[in-house]
Amino acid sequence: MRVGLVLGGDAPSATDLRLLDSCEKIIACDAGAHALLQSQRRPDLIVGDLDSLDPETFKWADALDVEIQRHPEKKDRTDGELALDAMFQLAPTAVLILGGHGGRSAMFLANLRLLRRCHEKGLEAVMVGNGESVRFVSGGGELNLVGRTGATLNVLAMDGPAVVSMTGTEWAPDEVALEPREARGVSNAITADGARIRVHKGTVLVVTEQAKRAAGARPPAPS
Repeated sequence: MRVGLVLGGDAPSATDLRLLDSCEKIIACDAGAHALLQSQRRPDLIVGDLDSLDPETFKWADALDVEIQRHPEKKDRTDGELALDAMFQLAPTAVLILGGHGGRSAMFLANLRLLRRCHEKGLEAVMVGNGESVRFVSGGGELNLVGRTGATLNVLAMDGPAVVSMTGTEWAPDEVALEPREARGVSNAITADGARIRVHKGTVLVVTEQAKRAAGARPPAPS
């Protein structure tokens, strides 16, 4: 089962919100419910202390009989952590996180930890926002990037040294070592459809940035 988790950072774009259509369940974390109201997508659950939930969104959720798990404002866990725990109760196999970008830098870093927890549970997990998709990949795993020609690929070692190989990219090393204290692996252009990253050792953070449109160019029509 694929579950969508909508956090309260920058509001997801209309394109990102359409990704929720492939999710069987949707959980909103506090202010993340605003974006769902705007796109008329009903969450199955709203979790948080609700300090950022405006009255209009609350009335909308109440009218739709959405389940709400309210927590005290003074707590030692973020709303995102509480929402993630609620999501794990659904036993998902794949997770889509929206609204994790933007806002305070500390919260973005905290949201990366939510993504990491999903990865450590063996779930297929991605965080999408701000024109980026973010994933963790560990030794023995690989990531295929279909339809990303012209995008920018960033691969960073996390906990310790990592060994990776890449194909379909401008810099396409065969089993190169990446160090966690170095930025090697950043700003690599994807030059072919179906680019692939294979991780032979360690854990890496993979950030794929959308290709930038030429000035004056119109965005592609939604498919």
